[in-house]
Amino acid sequence: MMAAVRAAWFADRKRPAVWTVTATWLALALVFGIGVPYLVHLALAGDPKEASSAESLLAAVLPGQLVPTGIGLFPLFGGAILVILGALVVGNEYRWGTWNLVFTQRPRRAQVMAGQAVVLCGLTLLIAVLTFALLALTTGALAAAEGRAADWPSAGRLAAAATGAWLICTAHAALGWFLAIAFRSATTAIAVGLIWTLVLENAVSALALALSPLTVVQKVLLAPSSGALAGALGARSQFDGGTPGVLESSNALVPTLVLLGYVLIMFAAGGWLAARRDVG
Repeated sequence: MMAAVRAAWFADRKRPAVWTVTATWLALALVFGIGVPYLVHLALAGDPKEASSAESLLAAVLPGQLVPTGIGLFPLFGGAILVILGALVVGNEYRWGTWNLVFTQRPRRAQVMAGQAVVLCGLTLLIAVLTFALLALTTGALAAAEGRAADWPSAGRLAAAATGAWLICTAHAALGWFLAIAFRSATTAIAVGLIWTLVLENAVSALALALSPLTVVQKVLLAPSSGALAGALGARSQFDGGTPGVLESSNALVPTLVLLGYVLIMFAAGGWLAARRDVG
């Protein structure tokens, strides 16, 4: 098993697409989480009529709002990026014919896919930690530049937010991973995954506002569960002027269980499918 993990890590760390997707996400998090609100604050700061709006925008990019700002980015923006990452780490092997070679060697298919899944979980953890670290550095620098006190969140609250972000990332990456195995193609997996999470699931969420029976369906969908977990961890709901994709929630247990279910089911189904059928 450890040999499979080492082999998967060796392959993924040499894959430019992995680090390109990671860098793209970090740039997007910085732009949408900090850059855009701060630029709007600067534009409004000179207008006395907009003083309260400018102040609230500035507060959102200071260390005191690190947790709500950070976790709020993951349900919509981060989820889409992680679907792409999950599809790329396994889907391109079908295009290059790598699995034809690997599956004829000594390791069992189940061990190979388990190693891939473990490394993908490690990558999503790295992305979650890097995101909060980058946001922390940026908000701290802005606090110093603006002459404001750095009111940092507690270590426990920050750890809970990073763990929640990791779970959201892993659930979306696992979906992309499974779809890439199911379709034997990274491109098709990315297309289907993005349509499912960004279009169909958000359409169900919108309809659930008018059709109450759909609320039950909404609770077991990936994107709404991610938004509910972010809301439970302190992010402001999209209906309350917060980040798109975030839903109001006071209970983190249900969305956490749903996301854990996605992680376990997607990895198990993908591993089983890869082990049971022909490669080509």
